[in-house]
Amino acid sequence: MKILLEEKVLGTHSKKNSKYYWVLETITGKNEVTEASEDGDYLMISSETGYVQNIKEEIVEKINSENVFSFPYEPKEGDYLSIKNNLRKNEYLNLIFMNNKWVEEIYACSYRDCEGDVYTTIKTGVAFLSENEIMF
Repeated sequence: MKILLEEKVLGTHSKKNSKYYWVLETITGKNEVTEASEDGDYLMISSETGYVQNIKEEIVEKINSENVFSFPYEPKEGDYLSIKNNLRKNEYLNLIFMNNKWVEEIYACSYRDCEGDVYTTIKTGVAFLSENEIMF
């Protein structure tokens, strides 16, 4: 299996022509959170079953073993990568870089501090997925 994340500014045209796309974000600051909510009230949203979900273990293994991006990139703690199906909005794979490895975040904001951390998009691109090759 091969993976390549190809950088591309996602305009309407490129998104329509791609089945999969990705968004890479990083933490650029902190919000002041007035009241700490530690009640574990995560949004209980996970991806529906689909191709990306079926091969997610292979994607995570590959992205943790080599640079899969088409540009120089060194992940840092808290970086967030979303791989999305352009045709089925409820099929996606969300990964967060924690403890020097990418892990899946199944439920929104279960690992990320969505209220405290300010995320900014670093790059976007299209993903090409196949049985033999996965390219982003």
